[in-house]
Amino acid sequence: MSLSEQQLLELKPDIVVDAVGEVCPHTLNLALDGLKKAKPGDIVVEVTDHSIATKTIPAAVKMNKIGEFLGVAKKGGQYHIFVKKT
Repeated sequence: MSLSEQQLLELKPDIVVDAVGEVCPHTLNLALDGLKKAKPGDIVVEVTDHSIATKTIPAAVKMNKIGEFLGVAKKGGQYHIFVKKT
């Protein structure tokens, strides 16, 4: 699925993970915890200011086959990382 930043920001997430001020690996652990709480089909978004998380979270989601990475939207200096739980 390929969505624009605007389309991503219009999604209504089921779970929002606040990871602003956190760094790896904590940003990844927070995202994985959010996905564990999610039900299949739920959209989880992690909000972070740590740019590395935009690489580690999608890679972990793909490697562990726990969701579908939908994309990243940048807004106000923060990254919104969208994943749909499978």
